[in-house]
Amino acid sequence: MVLKINIMRNLRLLAALWVFVVVAGSVLEAQTVITRPIGLCTLVFEDNFDSTALNTNDWDIQTGKQGLSKQLANNAVVANGYLYLQAKKEKTDSAEYTGAGVVTRKGYRYGYYESRFRVPKGAGWKTSFWVKNYVPIGGLPYSETFQEMNICENYSSDLLSYSTNLQNYYPTHVLTGAMNHITPNLSSAFHVWGCEFTPSYVNYYFDGKLVRALDVTYQKQGDASIWLSTNAAPSPYLPGDAVDDTQLPSSAIIDYVRFYELQNPVFPDTTGTDTSRIYPNPTKSKIIIDNTDAQCTFDSKWTSSIVVPGFYGTDYLYCPSSLPKYWAKWTPDVPADGFYRIFMRWTEHVNRSNAAPIEISHANGISSITVNQQKNGGKWNYIGSVQLSKGSSNYVKLSGSTKGTVIADAVMFEDQGVATGCAQVSQAKTECLSVRYSETGALANISLTEDANVSLTVYNTLGRVDEIVLNQKNMPAGNHLIHLSGGSPGIRIAILSVNGRVSGIKKFVQK
Repeated sequence: MVLKINIMRNLRLLAALWVFVVVAGSVLEAQTVITRPIGLCTLVFEDNFDSTALNTNDWDIQTGKQGLSKQLANNAVVANGYLYLQAKKEKTDSAEYTGAGVVTRKGYRYGYYESRFRVPKGAGWKTSFWVKNYVPIGGLPYSETFQEMNICENYSSDLLSYSTNLQNYYPTHVLTGAMNHITPNLSSAFHVWGCEFTPSYVNYYFDGKLVRALDVTYQKQGDASIWLSTNAAPSPYLPGDAVDDTQLPSSAIIDYVRFYELQNPVFPDTTGTDTSRIYPNPTKSKIIIDNTDAQCTFDSKWTSSIVVPGFYGTDYLYCPSSLPKYWAKWTPDVPADGFYRIFMRWTEHVNRSNAAPIEISHANGISSITVNQQKNGGKWNYIGSVQLSKGSSNYVKLSGSTKGTVIADAVMFEDQGVATGCAQVSQAKTECLSVRYSETGALANISLTEDANVSLTVYNTLGRVDEIVLNQKNMPAGNHLIHLSGGSPGIRIAILSVNGRVSGIKKFVQK
């Protein structure tokens, strides 16, 4: 029997420190868990699984087949202060195994999601913690599906890593790309996974440490439920992987689930809910690569044409459906790390592919989407927003398709950084703030046209101070380069105040 003693049960709402003692047979496990400070947030949902059964007012239980197993309600068991998502070798319908999963009936949006759990030790099982739209059993959907945040996806054949991902379903389904994170053994002890979601970005955490930061200003956002599940699913990354029957029955063991709602979330000037975001912004700097430029390469000779109007430059190239393995690749020379929106042009026709495959390589991995080239020809079509690394390691790759002719024309990379970061105080007086990167990290450049009293503060996106760089310091006119040490990695906001007045705001990525 497993006994859990929560030493500070009565202080949950007053402090961010919890101590757990777990007794499993003769093994004593003691662990102190400090949940991440999250600024102006309110705890609005919490389940510590201290009752004798799952609270079905809060949770629905997953059913149906997932992977190689069927999800059964009887496999979601609450006992001894935990939720056990049981993994079994038992034939049910067409499945050889059974698993379990739960999902909140209510949807949440901006704030901090957190769960503490351990995964099954036997190979062949996938344990996931994610946030996505859900239609409650017997109820109505609370929103359309917009964002899906994959906070943890672990294949139990590899207990020393897990992956994160971000998907959005508007205006098309786009995967940011899975990123793998190396960990201690995820089955031998409990660990804490967290996700910070704001209108501007998503931050992923493991045991209180930031492991990934992603921009979400480009996407429409809505309410989403909290999901936890385990199902039989051999790893796609390990050829020949299979379920280890000798380790069954087993369980993913959930200690708690929490959601802290962000109070008064700050929306960017160009919020993701504004459909005008799918068009290029004329105030932003851009990199445009045409099919005739050296930065556009091909694995074989595509055919040039000018028959259908609407192309960029002098012509466009096409690949017929009989040659689906051909590809074209646009590789920008990115001047600095940052966030970019990507647009693509083609000429439309009924013989075009309605699912032309595109691969986007960026700082956080590789994303895959498809586009319909039978429509929207002769204009810049938005295909995603990603973080790009400085240099030429990023690319957009278009492949041929058996579903029709594919057109390779031009690709645009639009810098999403703050346009100027400057304040025009008077006709002869300007104060500017910019941020660039060096081998030692982020550098703030402050430009003053006259002597002034200057403050520079770096915030995270929940408004918490990461670093007070300058505090009412008297500085002479000229350019001043200052190192930003900051706190943990992630998206940061630097605010410049000159003589008590905000003069510059700049978003950057603290590495």
